Amino acid sequence: MTANSLSLRSISNKLSASIAGLLLGFGLFSCTPVQQVSRQLPEEPIPANPISIEQIDPTSSWVVDILAGMSLEEKAAQVVFARAEGSYLSWDDERWQVMERLAKEGKIGGFVFFAGDVYEYAVHANKLQALAKTPLLIGADFEFGAAMRVRRATLFPRAMLVGATRNPDYAYRMGRAVGREARALGVHQVYAPVVDINNNPLNPVINTRAFGENPQLVSEMGIGFVRGLQEEGVIATAKHFPGHGDTGIDSHLDLPVLNFSRERLDSIELVVFKKAIQNGVLSIMVAHLAIPSLEPSRGVPATLSHNITTKILREELGFEGLAVTDAMEMRGLSRGFSNAEAAVRAIQAGADAVLLPLDVEGAIAAIVEAVRRGTISESRLDSSVCRILGLKESLGLDKDRFVSLDNVFKVVGTGDHRRLAQIIARDGVTLLQNNRSLLPLPRNQRRRILSISLSDAEDPSAGNLFRSLAARRTYGIQHVRIDPRTTAAEFDAILQRAGASDIILLHLYVKTRSGENTGTLQNQHAQFIATLLKLKKKTAVISFGNPYIVSDMQSADAVLLGYSEAEVVIEAAVEILFGEADARGKLPISIPPAFAYGTGVELKKSTLRESDQFIVGSSQDRFSDVDDVVEQAIRDSAFPGAVLAVVKDGVLIHHKAYGRYEYDPFADAITTETMFDLASLTKVVATTSAVMRLVDEQLITLEDPVAKHLPAFGQNGKENTTIYNLMVHNSGLPAWKRFYEFCKTPQEVVDSVFASPLVYPTGDSTAYSDLGFITLGKLVEKVAGVPIDRYADSLFFKPLNMTNTMFNPPARFLGRIAPTEVDSFWQKTYMPVRGRVHDENAAVLGGISGHAGLFSTAGDLAIMMQMLMNDGVYGADRYLAAETIRRFTKRQSSASTRAIGWDTRSPLRSWSGSLLSNRTFLHTGFTGTSIAADPERNLVIIFLTNRVYPTRTSTKISEVRPRVHDAVVRALSN
Repeated sequence: MTANSLSLRSISNKLSASIAGLLLGFGLFSCTPVQQVSRQLPEEPIPANPISIEQIDPTSSWVVDILAGMSLEEKAAQVVFARAEGSYLSWDDERWQVMERLAKEGKIGGFVFFAGDVYEYAVHANKLQALAKTPLLIGADFEFGAAMRVRRATLFPRAMLVGATRNPDYAYRMGRAVGREARALGVHQVYAPVVDINNNPLNPVINTRAFGENPQLVSEMGIGFVRGLQEEGVIATAKHFPGHGDTGIDSHLDLPVLNFSRERLDSIELVVFKKAIQNGVLSIMVAHLAIPSLEPSRGVPATLSHNITTKILREELGFEGLAVTDAMEMRGLSRGFSNAEAAVRAIQAGADAVLLPLDVEGAIAAIVEAVRRGTISESRLDSSVCRILGLKESLGLDKDRFVSLDNVFKVVGTGDHRRLAQIIARDGVTLLQNNRSLLPLPRNQRRRILSISLSDAEDPSAGNLFRSLAARRTYGIQHVRIDPRTTAAEFDAILQRAGASDIILLHLYVKTRSGENTGTLQNQHAQFIATLLKLKKKTAVISFGNPYIVSDMQSADAVLLGYSEAEVVIEAAVEILFGEADARGKLPISIPPAFAYGTGVELKKSTLRESDQFIVGSSQDRFSDVDDVVEQAIRDSAFPGAVLAVVKDGVLIHHKAYGRYEYDPFADAITTETMFDLASLTKVVATTSAVMRLVDEQLITLEDPVAKHLPAFGQNGKENTTIYNLMVHNSGLPAWKRFYEFCKTPQEVVDSVFASPLVYPTGDSTAYSDLGFITLGKLVEKVAGVPIDRYADSLFFKPLNMTNTMFNPPARFLGRIAPTEVDSFWQKTYMPVRGRVHDENAAVLGGISGHAGLFSTAGDLAIMMQMLMNDGVYGADRYLAAETIRRFTKRQSSASTRAIGWDTRSPLRSWSGSLLSNRTFLHTGFTGTSIAADPERNLVIIFLTNRVYPTRTSTKISEVRPRVHDAVVRALSN
């Protein structure tokens, strides 16, 4: 026995000891699970062909007619369901010939489909239906989506993760999605949900297949999934009756024995089945479990027990639906009973459908013989046949048993289904602890990060997705793999590398597999982890499998549970690690001694995440009106090209390029990586941000006279003009002067600005002034001791990974910089200005100024704006104080729209449109650029154009901007 097995057994003992507490007044059961608020998901369509228990009529004329035409052999065949392959098989393949014979000659009731491909599933279903005299009922195990059996269908997270969301609506929506895909594939019955109460950490077969350990939580989730499936016309199957959650033996391998009292079963395991029956579940799967308190005959499983299947399930609980056996080929049954005896005794016990006998034709023959001998009455057999036929009729198979291959293409594996899986995954991934504030992890900083994937199988792909996703987000990450083949020397080498690392990401792929008795850490793996954690390095442990294995890992800084290695789960976990998604999941089980039921650290998203329209209630086609506005503006020659970035709730939901660099139809197309001359956006992105930082560091106050820091400025009536006056544009300085016409050097420009007299007394009025921000740029440089470009880059652009944001971009960027005006009146090159600042005064200042000169992309600006929307935090770092941001972005006077550095939306007429809130702060740039941020809507709109190409005379942009903003708001409001 491994060290980890001993640990898990101690957990099991502690958990068993707590059962007594559950029995007292239903302690755990009485705790209503917290339902989280559902994301803004679109309404589900009204079900077209729902199925319910009330619809099933085993005495309908169709059922009676079909039954009357059946021989005894055909009746016996109707209650037997055989294995079917979902993969391509040629006509002469032995497996296909068996399936063909059973459908055509054997006249069996249906098939249970296993692994296969999307179209082959539907093709095989149609071919078998065409061969069958009576429509076939086709079932499949789609517990966590059709992809459990069908390649390229939608793979959802495991049930335990769904339980961790505490949101039954997710279970319902998942059920509907699974149901849609099932019917499209030709599957009528899904052997799900698993409603077992997984309160045994050593359970080798249920584990993450269960929603959790709390009967009420499992009931709510199970009922939601049942309702979703059946609204899509699919038979839901609650399993494994009377409860497989508290076993230490896999019934695929041997017969588990549950030595529990009836009172215990009534208070925990049977609670969920009672609720499912009350809520109309159409089918229940009876398990291969021996329960002496319910069935005193030694070694008789529930599957073959009349006491359990008929007296309890049928008579006591009032179940009128389809009772199906668990797979009869499982060794939990086949070790103790022959194929023939098991089939007969299952029918005698009360089962309607015998699934997967080892010998299908032998099972049918045994049932026929039992009826002839009187061991089974024909009326007993008829009742099951009628129930099966009634279900087939209610499914509409009496009228149309075939599926459309065209519909497969439209339904299976769609983007909407995958996005639903993403949403569920994000809300269910569970952060158990976050010590030393390890998360969110630093992005693109020079930290030595070691990624260690540890798998209990010899799987070369384990950890690959995690590694690639993490590598996109941070520099210098190194990856190593551990599996059963790892040698002692390799373990030592990995530990040495870990010792030299700053952060360790240990992602575990250890899972239970039906029939393999797996799910615990191998001894050498457990020892390695224990040694690794003793290094006291900053370590995050992420389990993409059995959650119970983290019981001894509370010394790790962060512990995260994904419950499975589904792609959407790994994506969600990495997003949470790097601050791109909220951590919201709550542990649906107990993991003694470390983590109690309901544990879950909430961690707010602090980093921009790209493109996930479905989560914020939008989709790409909803931006078609926005696209129309921009594309029409290009046709109207408002500008040759543009990039629009829309950030909603921290997600970059729309990031699109339009048009070309020039009006020439052969010019290069604008891309989302195109850099634009920001013009006056420099004032807010660089200068205002720098001033905020200096205020935070108490190096300046807004009330400081500018002359305190720049004595040469204190002339011509400006001695008392403050930094605040410059920031809100009420200093009295002129709006603009043509310094470039008479100044030859940067210093001459600065001297001229400082010497400029006021055009009105400071504070008397508001007039936008470039001169004020040229001055502020110099003030920042004086106080910070470095040029403003270096200051902004070191404190904001570089740590935020805004790699495309800079003054004076090097020549290597020239090919993706949008051109501005054709220079026909200053230097008269008669060439478009490209890669150097368009503003002539900024050009004389060397391309670096507080009022203009910055170049950037919409994507980079989205990061900067998200930092502001996050109250100054991005990822793991704080850049500005929340109070400072609120102060600088708030309107300062009722007489003006000006904030501090920023502008705000006019309540009357604004270039920002009519739909953004009055809390919106914004700014524009002369070259055709703009930013608008609405804290009330948690919305940022960045619209970059090169409207001054080829000449600055076009002002059509002023008409386009409000239409773009209003179209964006409408798109998000629909």
